[in-house]
Amino acid sequence: MLSAEPQQKIAAAKAAYQQGDHAKAAELWQNLALEGNATAQFELAKLYSLGHGVEQDALQAAYWLEQAASASTDFAESAKAQRDIANGVTQLKAQQQAAETAAAVPVKPAAARVTPAVAVVTPTTVPNTPPPSVATVTVAAAAKTAPAQKKSGPELPVKALADARFDTGLRAFERQNYAEAFSHWYPLAETGLVDAQFNLAAMYANGYGINSDQLAAARWFSAAAEQGMAQAQYQLAVAHANGKGVAQDDALAVYWYQKAAEQQYSLAQYNLGFMYANGRGVTQDDTSALLWYERSAEQGDVDAQFIVAGRYQDGRGAKVDVNKAIGWYQRALAQNHSRAAFQLAQFYLQGLGVAKNESRAFDLFSRAASQGVAEAQREVGISYSLGRGVRNNDSKAVELLQQACDQQDMTACYYLGVHVTEGRGIKADAARGMQLFLQAAKAGNAETQFRLGQMLSQGQGVAVDEVAAYNWFLQAAKQGHAQAQYLTGLRLANGTGVTQNDAEAVKWYRLAAAQGVLYAQYNLGFMYGAGRGVPQDDAQALIWYIKVAEQGDADAQFNLGLRFETGRGARQDDNQAVVWYQKAAAQNHQRAIAHLGYMYEKGYGVSLNERKAFELYQQSLDAKVPRALTALGLFYKNGRQVKADDKKAVELFAQAAEQGYANAQYNLGWMYEYGRGVSKDLVKARDLYQLAAAQSEPLAQAQLSRLLNP
Repeated sequence: MLSAEPQQKIAAAKAAYQQGDHAKAAELWQNLALEGNATAQFELAKLYSLGHGVEQDALQAAYWLEQAASASTDFAESAKAQRDIANGVTQLKAQQQAAETAAAVPVKPAAARVTPAVAVVTPTTVPNTPPPSVATVTVAAAAKTAPAQKKSGPELPVKALADARFDTGLRAFERQNYAEAFSHWYPLAETGLVDAQFNLAAMYANGYGINSDQLAAARWFSAAAEQGMAQAQYQLAVAHANGKGVAQDDALAVYWYQKAAEQQYSLAQYNLGFMYANGRGVTQDDTSALLWYERSAEQGDVDAQFIVAGRYQDGRGAKVDVNKAIGWYQRALAQNHSRAAFQLAQFYLQGLGVAKNESRAFDLFSRAASQGVAEAQREVGISYSLGRGVRNNDSKAVELLQQACDQQDMTACYYLGVHVTEGRGIKADAARGMQLFLQAAKAGNAETQFRLGQMLSQGQGVAVDEVAAYNWFLQAAKQGHAQAQYLTGLRLANGTGVTQNDAEAVKWYRLAAAQGVLYAQYNLGFMYGAGRGVPQDDAQALIWYIKVAEQGDADAQFNLGLRFETGRGARQDDNQAVVWYQKAAAQNHQRAIAHLGYMYEKGYGVSLNERKAFELYQQSLDAKVPRALTALGLFYKNGRQVKADDKKAVELFAQAAEQGYANAQYNLGWMYEYGRGVSKDLVKARDLYQLAAAQSEPLAQAQLSRLLNP
């Protein structure tokens, strides 16, 4: 959603890129990409493809492009991004030399990793034990990779085979005498010594003593891989995944990853999990992805442990299992994984899978915050602000919130704005507070957008601006903010700050109602009952009123009682009417009390009890319910349950008559006709009878006929 994009940060990233500061652009886009911003994901994919600001990595590029494409509905944008990446890669390859390094790539959660090939210290023995039972991989290419065509000869002088010694070469390598190491290993590699083949591949891959040659590296990795060496199989898989020295081929990458993974090679297990997770070279399969990530995690890979925890938490590849998620987060935490600390803190904060412990949550948030995790800095700041798990300290709250805000955590900017506006822990500065709110709101923070809407609608520190208020509510509503959806609907229904539109109001009421917003559910019932924005439908209105009434809302309980009493939208049922009137009356709902009095007076749904009815009518006087006022007036007129008092009766009849209640108009007319509680006045009596008769009040029609036809 365009309105939700952090435009300032995107603009800063683009400016940094244009100025040649690719690393800064990568840092900004990386943070946004991890938050799910599609634009940043597209840009990050380009950077990984071109090697701008980050090490070139086709796998990372493809990963972020897929993430962006899955989140975007703009297919033209997606296609353009893919073309840009492809063109960029073509230009880069034309500029680069044939030799490239195989240096390590920074590890990112849920992304494949690449590690440099290094010389082995001792000859490697391939295990003879059978591999564990795993899902097999069907490769639509040759089952094995043939070595690339051999060059005409070695690049450096080599020993005669009889003089070549692996250990002598290793000692030379450790002294960085690469030419000597090469001279011993090359002839041994040609005879098939697997460790010599692997170490020779590492020299070519990293350019140790010779020009980097990815083609030669792939040839020797392939030779060692064919002999079953797990490290070589892993490196060959990486080469196929990234197209280094061999054609890019995800299916063959998967094949070799699985070969190494079955030998318990942790990095291969991790990357095989990545390939299944993203459908690279195999059909996307969360179950298999979890299986391989978990095997890597069991061997102590901290990033795999974190990923496995998240998958059990979200139910990806297995049923949701909070206990397993917590267990894996704890194992990652033991290796000082900062985001594992943050995630565990959330469990303790919410009491999910563990006893709620705000103090423990604070400690874990603090641990992650000290490692620079912006979200953790924000939560520590909020904890200090609210006194959550730690004693309130507004100054520290401001310090931590500022740190997180500086890292573009917009929720932190919002809370910082609250402190700055209210002068808590920092000198009050309304202008800066508003600047922080606007920064967060424009960057797409829904809570801040909602707050701005409230400020503008209520004139809190700013002039009232209903149009601007509506627009901010709308922006927050589009991001799923439940209260903003309700207020957007309310403003559309009332035409506040926007053109009145009942159909749009109903749309937003529905969205808010689905999130459990009580008033939205109530208003949706009203819209169905009144036929506003939807076809009139009493049955639907009743459904929503019941939802609200069952949650304890007194207005909804009263309306539900009224519908059961009148049979409107529900089967007429006095007993049910009384039940709901009583629930609302228990919350001192005055109109419900008045209607409950009527039920007792008539004996509808309860045993007739005039004394109870009289008491209820008295309790509801402030509500001025016409039916109750009229009934109470009759009690005073006739001296039932109270001493007769014509003046009091007239007063009560008048209050109801002023509201257009026909029976009250008739009774007040009768009092004027016979001079009861007022001076006799036949003209006023006639006028009141006429008003009541116009509403088809039969007694008034009879009295009027008698007066006009003596």
